[in-house]
Amino acid sequence: MPKQPYFHGPRPSSDKFPNAVRSGNLVFTFGHVAVGEDGEVISPDDIVGQADAIFERLSQLIELAGSDMAHVLKITAFLTNADDYPAYNQARHRWFPINPPASSSVIVKALVRPELVLEIEAVAELAAL
Repeated sequence: MPKQPYFHGPRPSSDKFPNAVRSGNLVFTFGHVAVGEDGEVISPDDIVGQADAIFERLSQLIELAGSDMAHVLKITAFLTNADDYPAYNQARHRWFPINPPASSSVIVKALVRPELVLEIEAVAELAAL
């Protein structure tokens, strides 16, 4: 089955990896961090601000691929501080208030920039929108 790539903006002419790939009835996203269009970190060192920014960006991308957050099957979160987990968990529950997806949370030493405290990737099924 062929893969369909999705990008947040226009498809780059370079060899850039896609932000998501759809194959069959599944959508797989890359790991999202809280970096704005301007390249600046959104809510530096703030787990809740970064979680909300990431989930908003995931929502937009998943909708672009033909689904929605209600059809997310699995999320994986990478946190740089175990003490941030309770606040992240509250943010996660706001985005998935009913019938939440399977979820894994992993504590990592660091992300690609020191002010990033969270990275999230998702798998969704296509929605009958």
